[in-house]
Amino acid sequence: MAFCSFSDTYHIFDVTPVENLFIQEFMLKAPGDFVKVYIYGLSQCYRQESSENSIEAFSRALELDKDTVKDALRYWERQGILGIFKDENNNIYVKYYNIKDVLYNKNLNTEKTLYRYRDFNQNLQAIFKNRILTPQEYLRVYDWIEILHLPMEVVLMMAQFYISKKGNRISINYLDKIAQIWAKEGINTLQKAEEYIARYESCYQDTVAVLKYLGIHRSPSKAELELYKKWVEQWGFSLNAILQACKETTKIQSPNMGYVDKILEKYHKLGLSTAEEIRQYNSSQENINNAIKEVLFYLGQKGTAPTPEHQALYIKWNQSWKLDHSVILLACKQCVRYKSSNSIEKVDLILSQWMEHGFRTLEDIKSYIKHKKDMDNEIRAILERAGESRDVTASDRQAYKRWTEEWNMPFELILLAAEYSSMAENKLPFMNKILFNWHENGITTIQQAKEDHERHKQALRLGIQAGSLKKQVDFNQFEQHSYSDEELEYLFEDIENG
Repeated sequence: MAFCSFSDTYHIFDVTPVENLFIQEFMLKAPGDFVKVYIYGLSQCYRQESSENSIEAFSRALELDKDTVKDALRYWERQGILGIFKDENNNIYVKYYNIKDVLYNKNLNTEKTLYRYRDFNQNLQAIFKNRILTPQEYLRVYDWIEILHLPMEVVLMMAQFYISKKGNRISINYLDKIAQIWAKEGINTLQKAEEYIARYESCYQDTVAVLKYLGIHRSPSKAELELYKKWVEQWGFSLNAILQACKETTKIQSPNMGYVDKILEKYHKLGLSTAEEIRQYNSSQENINNAIKEVLFYLGQKGTAPTPEHQALYIKWNQSWKLDHSVILLACKQCVRYKSSNSIEKVDLILSQWMEHGFRTLEDIKSYIKHKKDMDNEIRAILERAGESRDVTASDRQAYKRWTEEWNMPFELILLAAEYSSMAENKLPFMNKILFNWHENGITTIQQAKEDHERHKQALRLGIQAGSLKKQVDFNQFEQHSYSDEELEYLFEDIENG
């Protein structure tokens, strides 16, 4: 046992030195999991007797599978900053190198690796033409083959395609990200690579077309290509549909793909996907705005621009409630004329009340007005028979509806009751009393009513109140309508002259 040593828990509070050269020259370009493996292994170098110092322990501690740990160690070996060896028992062990020594003394053993890919290297260099690849760049490319498991012919096709788009000055870092995407999406055969390139080429050309429509004359960025891919593959838009949506960009000074994305997101939520559906929607929006402008004009708000709130109200009236535009304008006239208000919310209130009463069309309203006129003429005749000369009120109409609709009294019978009430002080309540009595006793003809009236007079002459009239009928005891007739008076007063 050593004379001096650290305690078993010393490492928990100790530090692991990581060279800045590692951060600057190696870490920034490496996959995240590979960096975790390197740093964790570096910490184990300072406690070699630890039970965690093995592939299996690394896998458990880092929550990575053993193959990933091995790939990471091979990756750092190709970078030249560690070595992988086997002892006499064929057990693997790793030696970490000093990075300053590696970089400054050129202790990179890449010749063996480079020679193994000699034919591949020649083909790759031919694609890059007069740009000479460095050993470090070759090592990055080998990772695509050994770690990402992309076949060499697929790597060559990938490099050829992207160099044709961006030139041979394209960075290996950029291609590294592309390689990771291809590996993740399973593009690991020539056929899959050709299919992907065909889709990308179509996406590229279509994105260029969208940019030109927006007045942007340059190659699309990666972010713009991703946006276009989302529109087509996730949201199901065609190029024609996207160009149709681009027409809305005239509303802003400097249109861009981000603005188009918001427009298409709205269409996607509305369930629109084809150019014709979008065209019809935009056309309907224009029609709706024109209709709202007319509504605002009738309300005395000339020159007011329609707002989203106005659109929501009009769509509710016209599309949800199925109200014709002429009915909406009529409500505007009534709103201004009888409420001294030009609020579109008041129009909404009037229309909702009309809806409650079943008035959806001009024909419904005209039919009501005609019915009201006919009823008022009949009520006027009844009042004259009772000896009253006044205008018809909402209370008169309510009573008349009760007599005719609830009690099914013929008009002639009501006239007779009015005649019998002519000498009463409160004629309408007295008439209601008589009609209620007839209704309770099943009297439905003039002859029956006259006979009942004679019996009543005879009983009065004898000083005996008729049993049938013992009930004192309260004119207000009957169930009232859920809405007042005064309200209908307001809603339709002089509407035929509007």
